Amino acid sequence: MASIDQRQSPDGKLVYRVQVRRKGTPPQTTTFTKFADAKRWTQMTEGRVIEDLHFPSTKPTRHTVGETTERYLREILPHVSANTRYNQ
Repeated sequence: MASIDQRQSPDGKLVYRVQVRRKGTPPQTTTFTKFADAKRWTQMTEGRVIEDLHFPSTKPTRHTVGETTERYLREILPHVSANTRYNQ
């Protein structure tokens, strides 16, 4: 359910990456500089997963194509350069 991997960060320091996975829930990953902190977080998170406190089930929201298009035009398109837009 949980794994702790020892890794080297880009600045050369030793870090511990923790992954907690359980079927039906999204995986949780975080990184610690101390092994004791990583182990403590692992135990706390596993307990919450088992009790269904850490990963509340969320129902997917449904959007229409029109809503998605409007959001794209409002939020994404203004940040795209004029050279990459396709106009007819």
